[in-house]
Amino acid sequence: MAAAKTRFLASLGGFFLVALDQFLKYAVRTHPENAFYLWRPWIGWEYFSNPGVAFGIKIPFPVIIILTPLFILFILNFIFQKNSASPSSTIGLILILSGAISNFIDRVLFAATIDYLRLATAVINIGDIAIFSGALLLVLAKKRLDKSADTPAPSS
Repeated sequence: MAAAKTRFLASLGGFFLVALDQFLKYAVRTHPENAFYLWRPWIGWEYFSNPGVAFGIKIPFPVIIILTPLFILFILNFIFQKNSASPSSTIGLILILSGAISNFIDRVLFAATIDYLRLATAVINIGDIAIFSGALLLVLAKKRLDKSADTPAPSS
């Protein structure tokens, strides 16, 4: 029951992240002239249309459109098949899924991902942050699992 509750609450949070990210993308796309900076040019809000993937890497559009849904289906299958997954693993997978879905929506509608948060030399969006955070949670969950497997059980 706890695993189902974790999946439900994490999914709800994931839907919220997709909706928030899409709202912010809409706001920046429809009003690109409203750029502002807390610390010019390092931290701020600006419109950037990214036709590449992470770090601006160029991948042919048809490849992205074919592989992304397969990746999304793989993650969905993993979330719902792994009943014994830790809560942090489930949350990490749903964060990755949410970010991938939000960025995929952009790819389908605009043939590019809409980014809006300026951080140093990068412009990112909440979907990117969700993907990074989810991957970090998975790595930490795996390290925790490996550490607990290496620890011998106390003898009685």
